[in-house]
Amino acid sequence: MRKQKAVHQMRSMSCKEICDIMENRFKVTTIYKHICILEKHGYVEKGAKIERAYGYILTKKALDILPEKDEEEEKNNE
Repeated sequence: MRKQKAVHQMRSMSCKEICDIMENRFKVTTIYKHICILEKHGYVEKGAKIERAYGYILTKKALDILPEKDEEEEKNNE
């Protein structure tokens, strides 16, 4: 979600969009289950509605603990 800059209401991502980015390694229901857990702990919150589903965005709390750059990005920059 950080790579997709899902930190504002209009950039929110649905579970289906997250599933697509993850190359369908997980089912949408599994992603939803984990999003709910993250939401309870304050790392994710509901954003704009996307079709019939809610979009989700990262909170400031989540951004503080996530690394600025991903390991893949660092390898690509070298």
